[in-house]
Amino acid sequence: MKIALFGATGAVGGYFLNKALAAGHEVTALVRSPEKLGAQPNLRAVKGDVTDASDVHGVIDQADVVVSCLGNVKGMLIMEKAAEAILQAVAAQSNPPKCLFVSSIGCGGSSWVVLQLLRLINGRAGFADYERADARIAREANVPYVLIRPAALKEKPGNGKYRVFQSDGTFARPMAKEDVAAFLFDAVGSDQWNGKGGFQLAGCK
Repeated sequence: MKIALFGATGAVGGYFLNKALAAGHEVTALVRSPEKLGAQPNLRAVKGDVTDASDVHGVIDQADVVVSCLGNVKGMLIMEKAAEAILQAVAAQSNPPKCLFVSSIGCGGSSWVVLQLLRLINGRAGFADYERADARIAREANVPYVLIRPAALKEKPGNGKYRVFQSDGTFARPMAKEDVAAFLFDAVGSDQWNGKGGFQLAGCK
């Protein structure tokens, strides 16, 4: 399978990349610094900007599935622009591949309490960018997509378990970033989470 990956140098993206390569998939990753990924079999690292439509289109072309593990970094609000660039590039394909997007708990009405907390922690402008990206993806009608909103992410080893739901996520169990990648990897080959406006994702014992 050919996978187009965005956010490969981040924690979740890195875990997903390792899983995909270990399974024998071919991965093309759009990154600002290809040298961070090094040379690996079945990996093509492309230097570019995820908010640039032409850069995104070049990576998505001929992909079987598209995976976005993007997140805003300090001083850069990219989520809405990246979501738009990815969805437009995918829609231009004769047979649009499925797109998997990582958003955040608090978006899409998933938790009013968490929404307020994250606005305080990350700033209103930063989280508003996540909200706009989430809303753009959730209303997509022409591209098959999976949209997840993980609960508080932890830097700890994963256990390969997760809970997917559409109810309030205020008290959702925190989860390891490795387990978010595990969900994404599972979702590549499953249609059960396609569309439906998005899901909350949480850890479990």
